[in-house]
Amino acid sequence: MARAIGIDLGTTNSCAAVMDSQRPRVITYKGGGSTIPSVFAIDDSGNRLVGQEAKRQAQLNPANTVMASKRLIGRNFHSKTIDKVKQVFTYEMLEGENKEVLIKIKDQVFTLEQISAAILQRIRGVAEEALEAEVDQAVITVPAYFNDRQRQAVRNAGKLAELKVLRILNEPTAAALAYGLGKNLEQRIAVYDLGGGTFDISVIDIKDRIFEVIATGGDTFLGGVDFDDRLMRHVLESFLEEHGLDLSWDRVAIQRIRDAAEAAKIELSARTTTRIHIPYIAKGSSGPIDIDMEVTRSLLERLTGDLVARTIATCERIFGEAGTSANQIDEVLLVGGQSRMPLVQKRVTTFLGKPPSKGVHPDEAVGIGAAIMAHSLSSGSDVTLLDVLPMPIGINKMNGTMHVLFQKNQPLPDYKTRTLTTSKDNQRTIMLKIYQGESRLVAENELLGTFLFRGIRRAPKGKVKIEVTFHIDSEGILNLTARDKETGQSVESTLRIGQPQKPKKRAKPPKPTPKPAPKAAPTPFSMPTSSLMQEIGGAVAAPNLGTPAASHSGVVPDPAEAGSSEGLTERLDSPATLSRPDVLQPSPTAPTATPGAAQPESAEDADTALASTTTQAATDPGLFGRVMGWFKGLFGG
Repeated sequence: MARAIGIDLGTTNSCAAVMDSQRPRVITYKGGGSTIPSVFAIDDSGNRLVGQEAKRQAQLNPANTVMASKRLIGRNFHSKTIDKVKQVFTYEMLEGENKEVLIKIKDQVFTLEQISAAILQRIRGVAEEALEAEVDQAVITVPAYFNDRQRQAVRNAGKLAELKVLRILNEPTAAALAYGLGKNLEQRIAVYDLGGGTFDISVIDIKDRIFEVIATGGDTFLGGVDFDDRLMRHVLESFLEEHGLDLSWDRVAIQRIRDAAEAAKIELSARTTTRIHIPYIAKGSSGPIDIDMEVTRSLLERLTGDLVARTIATCERIFGEAGTSANQIDEVLLVGGQSRMPLVQKRVTTFLGKPPSKGVHPDEAVGIGAAIMAHSLSSGSDVTLLDVLPMPIGINKMNGTMHVLFQKNQPLPDYKTRTLTTSKDNQRTIMLKIYQGESRLVAENELLGTFLFRGIRRAPKGKVKIEVTFHIDSEGILNLTARDKETGQSVESTLRIGQPQKPKKRAKPPKPTPKPAPKAAPTPFSMPTSSLMQEIGGAVAAPNLGTPAASHSGVVPDPAEAGSSEGLTERLDSPATLSRPDVLQPSPTAPTATPGAAQPESAEDADTALASTTTQAATDPGLFGRVMGWFKGLFGG
């Protein structure tokens, strides 16, 4: 009988859990481990490695080892976040056709969805071995502060891994499920989740089997790797000062120092002093030079105190949004490996006026909660989960500001209707750009995608009214439908980064012939035939995960015919709001548009070209305040 599992897809480590006899448990693998490093690599022989084996060889093969890919998934190549990452990570990043991030490893190029899919497939394989049953369904967790693009990218990765993704679940919510289910509680809790790459804080009300998120927020670029980097940079600066040698250009040295810094940081959670010893890190005029230095807890706290302060500042802001104070919080859960740091626990205790709860395991709570949700969705048990939107979603206005459609912390699911009108005579298409973020300026928010409504009937400007319905499902993923208010004719479009092709069969996938890596045309991602049922320590092969995710397609409007969201009527129709469900079920979503279905219908349309409705993730921010910004964004960005 096929099983459904919960997967905590982490930045540094991932794990899986399952419900057995109405009790959740973390799946342990051969050798006794319960986590898999979220690492993917290709070695000198061309073998694809996932997990511990990939991490083990990282020091000698840093350029071809991908770590912390979760920080990159669903992001725009030109974002400030990616600029920061490129200064730290040792592998090569390329810009894709739709401004997404691609990873070049040797002579092949991979999407972030493919990298994540390889990790998910590895988790699935070892889970099947441990359970002695097929695993075909999963709930996958993401940071609460992930935007729509990032959530959809994780869902696509699950599909590439041949998993039916029952739900994308927020990590703090999963931890709350692990803490509160079956305890007949009536509490307001705070979940402080400081993991390897991200930070989340959520305020959640628990009433027996009902879990209601009141407010959530966080930072998708603040986590344990940032603490590692601070200590690593201190070691580099100390070495430069002592020996006059700059190691920052040496990828192998950087990886060795990073690993040593991470190990020292972990030790300093239990001890006040440790040593970093790295033999033969460089060659000097008189021979090999080692790194051998004492590191104290107080030094680490001085180097990283501002990072901890950032988390507390976020907590204060989210508590304000929730309309709650620290003394109204019954329990605080610390989740994520970095939450073990004594300074973190001290600052949280000071902020809340009470010590954190010991009721959950920091490394296992998210996976356990995901398993509870997977069981609920696959068996129909009566767990009610009421979540919220982490960031506002809206469209651009003529002055470059964002017209907010859905406010932050809006209960999910929800939908709104708005009316668009044509701005030119005989206009045939209307384009709409959707943004997500907390800034008033669209240029500072994430462009989720571009929707194009075509085939509009010819009429004088202002005569055609297009009613657009924006629907956000329980996972925080947006879908759109549109209809002509006069004729009732429907046009549907769905916001997507791209859809994976149907996966190949898992048995004996073909091994591709390596090709030179183009700038933005990934080669098919397939791994050599090998059993997934291997120990974590062995080289692990994943099956063919299909070609890179294909984009939905629409039509780029002719500038003489097309309009944009600037023609949005200022009159706002009465927004319709969905009632929250009493029992958690997969929420209905709008029908999905068929990829590539839109084609020119006449000679007049023949000069329009196909364009992605999903992965046009960014345009020149300076263009957004201009009347023709949408046109220049397409053809000049």
